[in-house]
Amino acid sequence: MFKNIAYFWMTLAVLLLDIFILNQLSIAMWLRPMLFPLIVVLLPMEWRTIWVLITSLVVGLIMDMSLGGAGLYTATLLPMAIMRRTILFVTTGRSVEAGDQSSLLSRMSLRQLMIYVGGMLFVHHTLFFILEALSFGALLQLIATIIFSTLLSLLIAWPIVRLFTSKIVTK
Repeated sequence: MFKNIAYFWMTLAVLLLDIFILNQLSIAMWLRPMLFPLIVVLLPMEWRTIWVLITSLVVGLIMDMSLGGAGLYTATLLPMAIMRRTILFVTTGRSVEAGDQSSLLSRMSLRQLMIYVGGMLFVHHTLFFILEALSFGALLQLIATIIFSTLLSLLIAWPIVRLFTSKIVTK
């Protein structure tokens, strides 16, 4: 029960941070940090895919309704939720088994955790900005936006990920 409460508060904090602070930032046209994909990234590994998809759908709908995304946020979170186990397998070199617990993230090395979180954010940002642009007319700007936004998101997300995996998941 404690872990579910911790996930709820983390979800609420990340959503509020993303909606009220990060979405209002106007750093540059090719820098747009997004933290809400962390909700999907940090979900318990033992959850079945259907629950991860339902959670992703709810988070995407909340983001779409609050920011006027017209389905863009939902359309980028759902594929990311499907690819979660594959990216984790590529990162750690092993599949997630039924006996794995949430602490799997806290048992990963810093390098593995960074690659996993960075890979998930990269997948999300790639899908998001391609769907947002719906054109490859300004391909270099699109690539720069994906890369720099992913790096900025990872920089902002890393302390949250470390706090969550070290303090909350292990309890």
